[in-house]
Amino acid sequence: MQTQKYTDSDKYQREIAEQYKKRVAKFSIDDVVRALNSLHIAVDPKSIQAASVGNVNATYLTPELVVKINQNKEECDYLSNKLVSDKLSSKCPVVKVVAYDFFEKTNYEVLVMERAPGTLLLDDIFDLDTATRESLFRQVLGVVKQMFMIEFTDFGEVNSNKSFSTYTEFLKYQFAKNVRTIREQKLGEEADIVKVERYFLENVVVFNNERSVFVHTDLHMGNILHQGNQLTAVLDFDHSLKAPKARILLSLLGFVDNPSQFVEGTKDFAKYKDKNFYSLLPILKEELSDIFADSKLLKKLNVQGIKEGVKWIADNWSADWNKEMISNLVNNELAGTSETLHKSYFGKVLNHLTA
Repeated sequence: MQTQKYTDSDKYQREIAEQYKKRVAKFSIDDVVRALNSLHIAVDPKSIQAASVGNVNATYLTPELVVKINQNKEECDYLSNKLVSDKLSSKCPVVKVVAYDFFEKTNYEVLVMERAPGTLLLDDIFDLDTATRESLFRQVLGVVKQMFMIEFTDFGEVNSNKSFSTYTEFLKYQFAKNVRTIREQKLGEEADIVKVERYFLENVVVFNNERSVFVHTDLHMGNILHQGNQLTAVLDFDHSLKAPKARILLSLLGFVDNPSQFVEGTKDFAKYKDKNFYSLLPILKEELSDIFADSKLLKKLNVQGIKEGVKWIADNWSADWNKEMISNLVNNELAGTSETLHKSYFGKVLNHLTA
C-alpha cells in the first residue's frame, strides 16, 4: 500500500492555510482608497474587497480594477506586470496595467490593473469539455510564445536590480542563499544538505550557454481567465524571470502532473487532489517543440527542480514537509545516471508522453 504524501494530509493543509494568514500583508480599505486617490483613481470604498486566501500578495478587487499593494521598499514585486502590459497587452490577452507606483506618489508599491472579464480556469476546468480545455491551453501557450519574444542581455528576477551574466550564476546565487538559510535555521540534516549541494553545483553548469527571455514562473489554472473557449487574460507576473525558455516548464508540467500543489491550504484542494491533465502533454510538446528538442532538457528540469525544492525548504512553510522534501531530493533527484534521471520527478512526468 502506498504511503500517503504529507502534502496530501489534512494536517499539512491546515498548516498551509495558517501560514497564508500569517504571511499575507493586510491593508485597510482606507489605505487602499488613499493609495488609489494619490494615483488620481477614484473608487467607491464599498466596492473594494480583499482577494481570497491563497494569494500571498495583498490583492484587492473592485468591479473594474485589481489592486496590489506592497510595503517592502527594498525591492519591487510588481514591476514585471507593467513590463508585460507595456509590451504585450495590445498583442495578446495579458494583464493591462492602469497605474504603477513605487513609493513616489504613494507610501507603497502599488499596481492597478483592469479587471479582465471571465472566469478563472481554477473554478471550472473540470466542467469544460476536452476540446475547450485543449483550445484554452493552446491559447495560453500562444501567450507564452509572445513572452519569449521579450529578450534580455542578462539573467535574474525581472523585478530585481541584481544582474547575472549567465543563468548558471543566477541559480548558484539563489541556491547558496537558500542553503545558507537552511543551515542557519537548522531546517535539514547537514549530511543531506552536503549531498544536495554537491550534486547541484556539479550539474548546474548545464545552463552556461542560454538565451535570456521573459518567463512567467507561476503559470497554472489559478492565473488564467477565460470566457467559454476564449482566453481573456493570463495573470500574475509578479515572480517572472529573465531566464531560458525551459524554465516555463516547471509550472506548466506541475500543472499537468499535480495541479493540487497550486491550491494547497485553500478550499479548492479537495477538488484537485489526485487529479492531473496528462492529456495536455502532447499539446505542450507540440507548441513548445524547440524546448522539447533540447537533448539536455531533462537534466535542466532536474537541476531547476532541485533548486526550487531547496527554496521551499528555506521558506519553511512546514517542518514535517521540509523533512519529506529533503528526503525526496536525496533519494529520488540526485540522478547520477541517465537511468536514474528518467526516474526523477520530471523524468516520470515526461514518461507520460510515451505511455
